[in-house]
Amino acid sequence: MTEIEQYLEILVNRVCTDLGGMYPSERKPSEYGLIFPTKRDGSIRISEQEAKLLFVQHLTIDQRYCFSVETPTAETYLQKGKTPMSARVDLTLFGSERKPVAHIELKAHNCSVEDIRKDLEKLLREQTTGMWFHTLYRANGRTLATLIRKFKSAFALLPECLRTSDRSYLIAFFVLENARLHWQWLRLSGDDARNCEAIPAAFKEDVACQPWNTARFHDSSAAEGAEGESDTQHDIAKGKGAREAFFVFIPALASDTFQHLSVRGGSYRLRQYDLQQPGKRPRVFTAPSGSTFQDLLAGNIIEERIPVTLEDLAHSIDDEPQYWCERIKAVNLAHLPAKIAK
Repeated sequence: MTEIEQYLEILVNRVCTDLGGMYPSERKPSEYGLIFPTKRDGSIRISEQEAKLLFVQHLTIDQRYCFSVETPTAETYLQKGKTPMSARVDLTLFGSERKPVAHIELKAHNCSVEDIRKDLEKLLREQTTGMWFHTLYRANGRTLATLIRKFKSAFALLPECLRTSDRSYLIAFFVLENARLHWQWLRLSGDDARNCEAIPAAFKEDVACQPWNTARFHDSSAAEGAEGESDTQHDIAKGKGAREAFFVFIPALASDTFQHLSVRGGSYRLRQYDLQQPGKRPRVFTAPSGSTFQDLLAGNIIEERIPVTLEDLAHSIDDEPQYWCERIKAVNLAHLPAKIAK
C-alpha cells in the first residue's frame, strides 16, 4: 500500500468517527464544532458538505499534504452543452511540486446513475489515486444493493475511461443511522480485460461479503472510558477527539515487538499480544510514566508509530487476538531487526 493510500484510510477513519458522533442519536458536535443543521420541520439536513468540511478540517490540522477544494480538472469534459470544459473535483491532495496525488469525490443519498457516472469519469480520467466517499442517512441491504447496481451501470457507461485506468480507488459508503462504514479498494491495472472483470468482482451487492469490509463507529461507549473497549477499534476511550489506533514500538515496555495503541483525545490504552499464544486476549495497560496520551508522547519512549489500516479496523482488538498477532508479526518483520522479529 502506498503512502497516499495509507493516509486516505486514516482520513476516512477520522471523518467517520466525527460523523458517527454528530448523528442525532449522539447529538455531539465534531471535534472542531461542526453539527448537522436543522430544517424548518425539525428534521436534520444531511448532505455531502458535512463530510467535505470534516476532510478539510483534518487536512488543515495534519498539514501533511497541501490541498484544494473544487479543483479544476486537467482534462476537459462534455457533460453539459456542446463545448468541452474543465470540471471540478471536490477535494484534491498535492504532493511534491504541487502535483495532484489524490482526488476525492463526495456524494450523499441514493443519487442517480448519471450523478455517479459524471464523478466516476473524473476520477478515472484524471489519473490519480482516488476516493469516493458517500454519506447515507440510513440504508438496509436492499438500499445498498440498489446503490451498488447504480455503480455497475455507471461504469458500464465509461468503457474508454475504464479500459486504460491503472490507479486505485477507495470506495466508501458511510451509513449514519448505525455508524457503519462499508469500504473497499478498487484496484485497476491498465489492462482492458482485467479492468472489465474487476468491476463485477468489486461491486458485489451484498456488503456483508468480500471484497467489502465493514467497520463500526459507535460513540455511545465514550463515557465508559477506554476500559470498555472490546467491540471494535472504534468503541474506545473516554475523552474528546478523534479515535485513532497505531502499532507502536516502545523498547522500554517491550523490546522485541510492536504493541497496539488506541487513542481518543487524552485517553489511551496499550495492548500487548502474546505472539506465542495467539488465542489469548491481550494485556491492556497504560505506561507507568504516562497517564494521558500527551504524557506518553512527551516521554519520547515511542520509537516508531504506524497507523492501523481500515481493514484492521474491521477486527475486534480483544475478541480476535489471532488476527492481531498475525498483523503484529508482519509489522515486526517489516520494521524490526531480523534477529528481533523472528
